[in-house]
Amino acid sequence: MSRNARRPRLSVITATALAAIALSTVGAGSAQAASVATWDKVAQCESTGNWSINTGNGYYGGLQILKSTWDGFGGRAYAAYPHQATKQQQILIAEKILAGQGAGAWGSCGSAAGLAYDHADPYPGDTAAPAPVSKAGDVYHASRMTDGSWTSFQALNGFGGAAFFNASQESIAATPDGSTQTLATGNDGKLYHTARYADRSWTGWSPLGGYDGAAGFIAKDQAITGMASGDAQVMAIGNDGRIYHNARFVNGTWQGWAPVGAWQAKKIATAGLADGSMQTLIVGNDGNLYHAIRATDGTWTGWNAVAGLGTATTFQAGQIAIAGLPNGDTQLLATGNDGLVYHNLRLANGTWQGWAKVDGYGGATSFAATSLAITGMPNGDTQMLAVGNDGKTYHAARYAAGNWQGWWATGMGAQKVAIAGLSDGSAQMLATRN
Repeated sequence: MSRNARRPRLSVITATALAAIALSTVGAGSAQAASVATWDKVAQCESTGNWSINTGNGYYGGLQILKSTWDGFGGRAYAAYPHQATKQQQILIAEKILAGQGAGAWGSCGSAAGLAYDHADPYPGDTAAPAPVSKAGDVYHASRMTDGSWTSFQALNGFGGAAFFNASQESIAATPDGSTQTLATGNDGKLYHTARYADRSWTGWSPLGGYDGAAGFIAKDQAITGMASGDAQVMAIGNDGRIYHNARFVNGTWQGWAPVGAWQAKKIATAGLADGSMQTLIVGNDGNLYHAIRATDGTWTGWNAVAGLGTATTFQAGQIAIAGLPNGDTQLLATGNDGLVYHNLRLANGTWQGWAKVDGYGGATSFAATSLAITGMPNGDTQMLAVGNDGKTYHAARYAAGNWQGWWATGMGAQKVAIAGLSDGSAQMLATRN
C-alpha cells in the first residue's frame, strides 16, 4: 500500500453534489464501473484482501473507505462501518464512489489495478445483493447491561468479507479499557481473532500465526482471558494434543506460541487474576480435571488433579469453565460424568471449597449442560452461561454473598457459549447458533 502519497482521499461530498452525480449517471451504463476481479486487485493493494479489516487508522474494509464517505454514498443501508458489510456490499458502495470521485480516490492502488479502464459491471443483472443466510455454527454477540437488561444477539461478520463467521468454538475476554478480545475456531480448524472497542466498533478477523513459523494455528480447544495490564493471555490445545500459550499485548502485538510442558489434554479453560497471575484448567486424556498456575514472572506450577465429589480423589469432567475474582478467588464450573453441572471455589489461599451440584432451571434439582462459560465481575459476583440439553442458552449469576440468581432462558439457541465481564459491570456474550 502507498496511502501516504494520496491522502486525503475518499472524502465525503455534499448532498447536492451527490444528487448531481446520481443524475449524471442515470443511463450511463457501466462507464464508471469495474469488475469484481479489479476490485479484488484494489483490495489486495489496500488491505491485503481483508474485507473485514479495521486497524484503527480511520479507513475500513477491503477498500479502505472513510466512515464519512461510506455514509455519504449510502453505505449505512448495509452496515454502520464498511468493514462490517459484506464484500459485495462494499463493492456496490465503491461503485458509487468511483462514479463520483473517479479511480483517483484509490490513488496508486486504483492505478495499479487498472480501475479507470475496466468499465465492467461487477454484478451484471443483479438489482439487489442476495441476502446471506445464517446457518448453524455462526457466531452471535449480545451484551448484558449494568441494569440487567440485554441487547439482542446479533451475528458477527465473517473473515474476508463473509457475512457470517462459522465456528466450532468461541471464547471472549475483557480488558480494562472496555474492549473485548474474541477468539474463534474456524471451519478450517484455525484460530482467528477480533476485538470490539469500547465505542462498539469491531476490528476485522485476523488469523493467528502458528507455532514455530507455521502459517496458522490449528486448535482442538482454546480459551482467552483478559489481564489487568491490558494484555490478553491465550491457551490452546494444538493439533498434536499438546498445550500451548500465547499472549496479545496491549499494543496489539503477539508474543507467539510456546508449549507448556509435554502434557496433552482434551479441554482447556483459563482465568486471569488481578495480581497478574493466571489459573488454567484442563481435562487430561484420562478424563480427569487438572489445575495449574502461571505466575506473574511467566513460570508455571505443575498440573495438579482437582479432587472429586465427596472422597473421590479426582473429578472426571466433560465441559469446564473458570473465572477469576477481584479478591484472588477463582470459581469453577464443570459437567461430571453424569452430564450435570457442578460448581467449585478455589480460595485465594489455595484451599478448595469442594464441588456442589448446581440447581436446575424452573425449580429442577439439577442442570444438564453441553457448554459452559463463567466470568468474574468487579463486585465479586459471577455470571455464567450454559447450553442446556434442549439446545437453549441459559444465564445465571452467583452473588458475592454466595446466593444464586437461578437460571433463566435467554431465548437464544446455541451449540457453544462464552461470556466476559467488563470493568463497568456489564457483560458480553458469544454464542454459536444451533
